[in-house]
Amino acid sequence: MKLQTVSNRKLYLQIADQIRDQILSGEASHRQQLPSERDLAISLGVSRPTVREALIALEVAGLLEVRVGVGAFVLAPGKSNRELPDVSHSPVEVMAARRTLEPETAALASQNIDAAGKFRLAGTVRQMRAETDAGQWSSESDRALHMTLAENCGNAVLRELLETLWAFRSEAVDKRFHRHLADIVSLREHIMDDHERIANAVIAGDATGARAAMAAHLEFVEKAMLDVWD
Repeated sequence: MKLQTVSNRKLYLQIADQIRDQILSGEASHRQQLPSERDLAISLGVSRPTVREALIALEVAGLLEVRVGVGAFVLAPGKSNRELPDVSHSPVEVMAARRTLEPETAALASQNIDAAGKFRLAGTVRQMRAETDAGQWSSESDRALHMTLAENCGNAVLRELLETLWAFRSEAVDKRFHRHLADIVSLREHIMDDHERIANAVIAGDATGARAAMAAHLEFVEKAMLDVWD
């Protein structure tokens, strides 16, 4: 029997492997713009978000420069580390999981958070507002806000699940994905407003408002992840 080795690498990393091989072989030259995301998706028979994740992985490896709304451009291979992540979770899948869990986490936090938790949450929001007003964005502050809710939701299993998801959010491809979003001023300000609405509802003990605010926030970010590149 002749069997082929089964790969357990994420689909977007398998696509990134193919594009990397073409860059390293010289088939795609320095400064050349790759075909559009839409054309790559059609030729590969995959979704556009999967192609987008592959391009971000190649950017992390130093093989591409991704310009949101413009395209992806080949960089000189000699200036890159060429290494793609061996294990990296799909940012789109991580966001889908967060949309399932975090709205209810916010609602639960509004009913269980104590005075110390409220103080920490309010302080985090003030820090995020100062960063946003200064034209900055911090993944550490972002994580602090969401994990403060998880730590005060009253459910240890839910907290542990969210700790795992936020560990995935800290992986290089996911961080770069969100970094592109944060570089857009209007998106950064919208996300800040979302965070304030979430925190205010939680501190006020408004479970319905906290759930709705978190759901709207994650829906907005997910849509931006899929649409802003166009």
